[in-house]
Amino acid sequence: MNFIDLHIHLQDYNQQYATDMVKKAQKCGLKKMLCNGTMPQDWPLVADYARKYPDLIVPAFGLHPWKVGAADENFAELLQAYLQDFPSAPVGEVGIDGLKPEAELQRKYFVMQLEIAKEKQRPAIIHAVKYGSMLPEYQKILPPKFMFHSFNGRYEQMKEILRYGGYVSLGASIFKNRDAEKIIRDIPLNRILAESDGPYQPLPKEAISTPLFIPQMIKMWAEIRKTDADELAKQIYDNSINFIGIN
Repeated sequence: MNFIDLHIHLQDYNQQYATDMVKKAQKCGLKKMLCNGTMPQDWPLVADYARKYPDLIVPAFGLHPWKVGAADENFAELLQAYLQDFPSAPVGEVGIDGLKPEAELQRKYFVMQLEIAKEKQRPAIIHAVKYGSMLPEYQKILPPKFMFHSFNGRYEQMKEILRYGGYVSLGASIFKNRDAEKIIRDIPLNRILAESDGPYQPLPKEAISTPLFIPQMIKMWAEIRKTDADELAKQIYDNSINFIGIN
């Protein structure tokens, strides 16, 4: 089973562990990884990984809503520079987190980054927690492609993402959702993505999240959808390639 990890933070693992993990995952079918930056301070390491493994790692650069305090007045210019250096890089991880303070500052940088993503025609990787119905407010600045990563919201929120043309990326956290089976079953085949969110949000009983459990998750989703796991994996792989725009 070939697969792509559409959301991982390689820079947050121990470096040697990350190298060994990636090699092991490649032997199990891993073809690409979307490595998400969370603040300007970790972008250099994300860029280093992308340069070291250009055929494997696609970098993304963004300011996570938890890290808005790490930005300064040169943030927009710095983000533009990284996107120029990496012409295929999405903008991410960006978003709104209703469980965290600094709501206005979160919104300021979310809007700024969506506008840059739309201007540059780059996909956006969105983090959204306790956000309610947010897309109507931001629809005019959404880039052509966007995904809600590690989706764990309500069924109605999933439907809203789909109405606005977004992708729904699932990880282990979906299994904690009371609507899990309904969500997994009803995401259109051409809109579902898979991710580890490593090293965070592991499967139950796992100490750390890695791409290695993605094939296992896809098999679990296939059971819920009553479909063939290899066919589902192929569709998710194709969706991933379409989202990042790299063959």
